[in-house]
Amino acid sequence: MLSVTPATVSKALRDSSDISPETKEVVRKVSRELGYRPNLLARSLINNRSKILGVLVPDLRISFYTTAVRGMYEEASKKGYQCVILVHDELESKEKEKLEFLSDISVDGILLNAAGGKGNNPTIQNLMKQGIRFVCWDRGLDDFSFRAVKIDDVKAAFNLTSKIISHGRKRIVFLGPHTRIPVLRDRFEGYKTALKEHGIPFQPELVVQSFRSIEDSHAKISALLNQGVHFDGLISISGGMSTFGAGKAILEMKKRIPHDVMIGDFGDNEIVFRLGVPFYSIDQKPHEIGVAATDLIVKEIESENPDVEFADLTIGAEVVERRPVRLCD
Repeated sequence: MLSVTPATVSKALRDSSDISPETKEVVRKVSRELGYRPNLLARSLINNRSKILGVLVPDLRISFYTTAVRGMYEEASKKGYQCVILVHDELESKEKEKLEFLSDISVDGILLNAAGGKGNNPTIQNLMKQGIRFVCWDRGLDDFSFRAVKIDDVKAAFNLTSKIISHGRKRIVFLGPHTRIPVLRDRFEGYKTALKEHGIPFQPELVVQSFRSIEDSHAKISALLNQGVHFDGLISISGGMSTFGAGKAILEMKKRIPHDVMIGDFGDNEIVFRLGVPFYSIDQKPHEIGVAATDLIVKEIESENPDVEFADLTIGAEVVERRPVRLCD
C-alpha cells in the first residue's frame, strides 16, 4: 500500500532512528486504519525474547495467591513484561499441561509455585534446556537450585505455635498436610520445635491431615471432637478454607473461640473472618513476595552473564491478631 519494504515498516513501528518522522507517521496511520498488531511470537523468534512471564498458581480462591499474583503483574508491567497466569489446582497432571503450554508460547521465565512431587521434573528440565528461567515463590523445590522468594516457614510456624502456647494452651492440633513439599514439612517442623522448646510433649493424635477444603477439615475436626479428644488450640497451615471448616466444627460443638480453643492460621484471612471470632495468623506479605519474585526473575532473564548467581530472598513474616469487624447501627 505504501510502496515501502517490510523492513521499513518494521523500523517505523519500532521508532527506529534511521526512518524519517514523515515515513513513521504514514506507516503508523495506515497501521491504525488496518488494525495491525505485531505478532509477538514471531517477534520473539527474531529477538529471542518474548517479554512474557508465566505464573503458576495452586488455587486462585485463596487470597494469599491472588494478592501475590497482583504484585507480580504490577511489577511485570513496570518492567515491560506481560504475565500469563495459570492454575494447577495442586495436580501434577495439570501442572505438566500448563508448563508445556508456557513452553509453546515461548515465555522468558516462569514464576513457579509447584504442585509438589517429582513427576514433572523431566518437563522442568526440558524447559531449562530451552533457556527458560525459573524462580520459585512461596514454595521451593527439593531437586532444583532455582532461586526462591518465600517466608521462613519453620520460624513462622514456630512463632505462631508459641503465641498459642503463651496463652496457656498445651494441647494444640496441627491441621494440614506435612509431607510432599518443603513448605509443608517446614511448618510441621516449626510446630514440633515450639512444643519441644516449651516443654510440651508431641502428641501424634493431635496431628490431623487435611488439605485446603472446608468440608474435609470440618469433617475431621468434628470427628476428633466426637471421639472425645480434648484440645485447646489449633494451628491451621494450609489456608483459610481449612481454618474456616475447622472453626465451624468447633463452634457447632458449642465450644467458644478463643476461650475454649484458640486458633492460629496461615494466610487466607478473609474467609476466616466469617467465623466472627478473634484468631491469630501469619502475615506472609504476599504482595511483597509477588513483587520481589518478579524483580528477581527479570534480573535473571536480563543478566548479561547467564551463570551469575542470584540469592534467595526471605520475606519477613509476623504473627498478627485478627479481630472481626463489628458494623455500627
